[in-house]
Amino acid sequence: MPAYTSDWSEPQRDERLWRALNERMHSKALDSEACGDAILFRMRDRSVAKHLGIQTQIGTEAQFVHAYCGHGVVETVQTAPWQRRIVARFAFPGLEEG
Repeated sequence: MPAYTSDWSEPQRDERLWRALNERMHSKALDSEACGDAILFRMRDRSVAKHLGIQTQIGTEAQFVHAYCGHGVVETVQTAPWQRRIVARFAFPGLEEG
């Protein structure tokens, strides 16, 4: 995937990143969290999902790593505002549970 602009895929309403993840990874239930999951975020209501992170901790101390404009790659506490933006969760092939 190329680097995206603020309006990337918006005019077409193209869920390009979500589709690519579905083709290459194992989709999971949102409540089936595990460290190492790729988590997809929709940053604004009615926009396409285009922000991705990797779950590093779960439970009450949940955190994820992501690239954050102006800050670089950071580990962030998964606060309620971040949690409600999660629209999909994926396991890397070979790391899925069961």
